[in-house]
Amino acid sequence: MKKALALILVGLVLFFVAPKTALGESPSMVAADEVMVKIRLGLPAEYDNVVIKGNLTSERLGLTAKQILRIPFEVKMPSSDEPMLANSSIVIKNSIIDGWVDFNNTVFQKQVSFENTLFLENASFRYSTFNGDATFAHCMFMKTGCFTGSQFNGNANFLQTYFKGPAFFNGTQFGDNADFCLAQFRSAVSLRGAQFKGSVGFIKTQFCDYVDFVSSQFAADAFFDETYFEEDASFKGSLFSQVAKFNKTQFKNETSFEGAHFAGSAQFLGPIFNDTIDFSSAQFDRDTCFKQAQFMGPAFFTGAKFNDLVEFIECNFLAGAAFRQSDFRIDTTFNNTSFGGLADFTAGNFLGFADFGGSQFAYNADFSNASFNGMADFSRSTFSEKVNLHETQFKKNVYFESSKVNTLNLTNARYGWLFLHWDSIDHLEFDDVAYQTLINNYKRLQWQTDLSDCRSAYLSVIQAASANNYSWIVDAMRSIVARTNSNNLSGQA
Repeated sequence: MKKALALILVGLVLFFVAPKTALGESPSMVAADEVMVKIRLGLPAEYDNVVIKGNLTSERLGLTAKQILRIPFEVKMPSSDEPMLANSSIVIKNSIIDGWVDFNNTVFQKQVSFENTLFLENASFRYSTFNGDATFAHCMFMKTGCFTGSQFNGNANFLQTYFKGPAFFNGTQFGDNADFCLAQFRSAVSLRGAQFKGSVGFIKTQFCDYVDFVSSQFAADAFFDETYFEEDASFKGSLFSQVAKFNKTQFKNETSFEGAHFAGSAQFLGPIFNDTIDFSSAQFDRDTCFKQAQFMGPAFFTGAKFNDLVEFIECNFLAGAAFRQSDFRIDTTFNNTSFGGLADFTAGNFLGFADFGGSQFAYNADFSNASFNGMADFSRSTFSEKVNLHETQFKKNVYFESSKVNTLNLTNARYGWLFLHWDSIDHLEFDDVAYQTLINNYKRLQWQTDLSDCRSAYLSVIQAASANNYSWIVDAMRSIVARTNSNNLSGQA
């Protein structure tokens, strides 16, 4: 029954992935011991369109060729801490391996190529070393595929590889290029602590279960364009030393880049984050671009550091964005970006030009205790709820021209020139100093209409307070007006 199933499966594999010349050819049966003898003798182990029956295990490399043929493969050989040497090239194509593959702690001196091959049982290459190129392109791992602690000194090719069971690459080292493009991981996969010294591609790769890239290191370019993450994904503490691209990537569940370090350029062009995305304490050293990114769930950039130009262009934050205590050390752009939930920039530090032009804030926007060392531009923006500028410091000009503000809090805000027309504000939260500072601002700008309207509104608030017998507010107003007049007289003298 098992043999018949294997023949059916190999027929399917050959139909979908094998060359046309192989179609119609019946696979021949090969004993696993025959393969092991060739590897033991250093002879090329090359097979095409076969079914390998039995287990391929590195522990049998410690035997002589005669012993391999005489000792049944069911017999368990004593384990050894010493690595086994495989001196032959291994090329297996369009085939099925009907047994375990256990090449743990093995040193492969020459190329290893499993192409269009079906692994019916567990396949393990734990703590093995591939000194030549290693290919697993178009292979299918029906159960566990394990490469934990392995070292690929040449190119590693997993193009369009299919992992039905769990896949483990914990601490795996890739010394050259690694290709996982179009691969499918149907179960959980862990690349925790993996090191990619060459460029790596996960373009159009599908992760259908949890994926773990925690503390992984990408020394060269990393490409995750159009990658699909169906479940939770974690890149916590990962290091991207060169270009990192996540263009048109889809994150269906919670995703974390908490504490990740992007030492090179970072591109997120058109990605979709369907659930919570966390970039808290992440560091971006080079130019960073989020363009047309869709943040469907909460987005956290709390304590993030942007050490170069950062752009959020035409992005959509539907469920709130937290940039609390983030550092923007060069120019910052949020052009034409929409915030459907709370936009929290509390205690943010903007050292360069901050451009929020044309943005839409459907809920509260909180910039309290933020510091703007460069020019700040909120022109053409719409604030449907409250803008909180409490204790906010603007060291250069602030532009709100052609903007619409529902409610504004300017309590203890410090600014030099504020270009915000009075008729753009529906309601200014009452604070006597805030009103006086804004009135003086209109005087300096020589905006007579705005000056008159703001002063009238200020006096109306005082009169309303008097009518409601709020004498302490009236006394405070009179005191401030008296001080203002005194200062004006002193200046004229």
